[in-house]
Amino acid sequence: MQPKSQSELIIFIIGAFILSAIPFIHWPFSWLETYFHEISHGFAAIISGGSVDRIVLNFNGSGLCYTTGGWKPLVSFSGYAGAIIWGAVIYLGARSPGGNSRWMAFAILLLMVISGLLWARDIITILIIPLISGLLYASFTYVKGQLFHRLMAFSGIYVLVSAARSPLTLIDGRDRGDGAALSNLTWIPELVWVAVWCLMAVATLVVLWKMSAQQTAQ
Repeated sequence: MQPKSQSELIIFIIGAFILSAIPFIHWPFSWLETYFHEISHGFAAIISGGSVDRIVLNFNGSGLCYTTGGWKPLVSFSGYAGAIIWGAVIYLGARSPGGNSRWMAFAILLLMVISGLLWARDIITILIIPLISGLLYASFTYVKGQLFHRLMAFSGIYVLVSAARSPLTLIDGRDRGDGAALSNLTWIPELVWVAVWCLMAVATLVVLWKMSAQQTAQ
């Protein structure tokens, strides 16, 4: 990480909350979080012996990952948990002394292209994935130096913060979503799973905060 990274982390967190409230402008970042959420479901299915049928992304920031087989509790849990991890990894990579942002951006771009070709089936998803990929490529190509590193770091924090807030929408009594699926699979109440995801996100932010504090003190 770079000097003053603790102050930047605070700014990024506040900025993520502000940006999420701005219509239209937040869409690309919200799509990115949804993509990591759904791809994490897919990876969990593959790792546990299943397969991905298709991924669906919607303009409103919602999404679905259709899988076959795999260990269902892991698959259901991994959406929010995976997005939290993705966000932290992107932030840490962007703020590392070696400046791995461009390699990370290239890897994400490659992942999007491959997953889009393999699992995008509906017209909206086929539009959204190239839009995100195009914005990522434009940033990779035209945004230089520390500005690019900060953009990637902010993207990671936005994904993490969004993954922390999104589980709260599951508390709606409609018995839908990952929390309800886990509740049905494990007999553990949905509210417990929501709390686990939120606490996981908060704990991750605390770890990033402490790492930033140590770096700032050096």
